[in-house]
Amino acid sequence: MVNFTTPNLPGASDIYNKIASKVDSIEKDVMSKLEAEASVLTSSLSTDLTDLKAKVGAMIPDLPSLPAVNLQSEITSLAALSPGSGEYTAKLASITTSFGSAISAGGYDLDSIVSDGISSLGGATGSLAAAIPNMELPSGATEAIELAKASLLPDTDSLAEKISSFSTDESVDELKGIFGDALAKKTLDESVEALASAADTAANTFTSRAERLAKELKEVQIQKRLDEVIAT
Repeated sequence: MVNFTTPNLPGASDIYNKIASKVDSIEKDVMSKLEAEASVLTSSLSTDLTDLKAKVGAMIPDLPSLPAVNLQSEITSLAALSPGSGEYTAKLASITTSFGSAISAGGYDLDSIVSDGISSLGGATGSLAAAIPNMELPSGATEAIELAKASLLPDTDSLAEKISSFSTDESVDELKGIFGDALAKKTLDESVEALASAADTAANTFTSRAERLAKELKEVQIQKRLDEVIAT
């Protein structure tokens, strides 16, 4: 976080520093008036918060109150009208006004977009989102922007997974490396049994050696103690 009290920091934002400074000032003002009457604190906060809102607005503009105009939505509305009718002509003119320049700048053709969009809505060429660009004209803006393609959702149920089956086949094909289920399971069981037996043998051997070493160590300690007694 930028320390707004240090001037001329590289990369510092003058707007952000003003906001941070105002928040710090409000916090100090509140802490200093904890014992004051509520009306006094309210009056002071009202002025400070109004100033803070103005400073934040300089960095983060208010969201538009009207929704953006979406090209795919407009094409959907156009497809529902009869070609050649007054409503169709008016809607097409509105689309041209709102998105014509952005469509040209993006390397698209309006006639192709209309044709592809209507075809996709009729089920001829797949989904509308895949057929035409996803453009929006934000409220109050004069130029539309192209957004990422909308995420597509499946419209069919997923296929049920087949239940695994186990056969009693014990065939062996060394050339292809194919072994029957029963033979593979038998071989695996034998390998596991052999590993378990080897582990038990190793554990028993280790235990036997540990007991022998402990016994030898104890005998050495006893003999050493006897030697010390004899020596005294």
